[in-house]
Amino acid sequence: MNHKNFIKYGYEKIRYKKKDADFLRSTIIKLIKTKTKLKKVDLNELHKVYPVNKLNQLRLYLYNKINKDKKFNNKIYEIFENEISELVGSENVQSYISLSIQYPNDGTSLLTLHSDSSQSDSVFQVNLWIPFVNVKKTKSMFIINPKNSIDILKKMKNNKNYKIHDANKRYKKKMKWLNLNFGEAIFFSPNCLHGNVVNQEMTTRISINLRFKNLYSPYVKNVGNLKNIENFYKTVNKKLITSFNLHYPFNDFAK
Repeated sequence: MNHKNFIKYGYEKIRYKKKDADFLRSTIIKLIKTKTKLKKVDLNELHKVYPVNKLNQLRLYLYNKINKDKKFNNKIYEIFENEISELVGSENVQSYISLSIQYPNDGTSLLTLHSDSSQSDSVFQVNLWIPFVNVKKTKSMFIINPKNSIDILKKMKNNKNYKIHDANKRYKKKMKWLNLNFGEAIFFSPNCLHGNVVNQEMTTRISINLRFKNLYSPYVKNVGNLKNIENFYKTVNKKLITSFNLHYPFNDFAK
């Protein structure tokens, strides 16, 4: 990874093997076929063959299936293990996988401008975003670089009347729309402001995203919102001595 670019722009594009991309996409397509009873599925053209009023049911079905699919989860970690280790370390935890389906001109899967850390997520996590189709412009997602994100967040902290829609208008030109081809993914810092808008392109976008952090980097614990290893992350890689000490409460007696 290019460390300087990640620090400057807040993200890094990764190209991964076609056979791995095909495996991930084919898993999604098989599940869609099972749920919809469609014989042929072109992800770009899904909006033409499956009604929008059933889309939330399909999203929920896919979300449940991919999160229970150990092979699918293990393959993602295997593909990106080097980058994950470089970003957060070799002992890490992973969030559940989120899935997005954006039909053209459909506003039911939007994430407006936001920073995950301002919503009680750990500042030490990194997000992995994997689209299963080519994406650009409004079919993609946008990110605002760290410097401009800090400027916006400062304004919002110091001026309660300065709302996120004000930032949307003022910093629209600062939004970097990410162009990715199938077989590419991005790692990005969710501390940077990011989001999407209504897909105004002619084809459907289907993507997944998940979060990784070091097992020992700080977790955020707010009242009523415990985003920690018990209810938000699952351990995907840990050393033997870590497993031993998580199993036995010796730390309770340490001075």
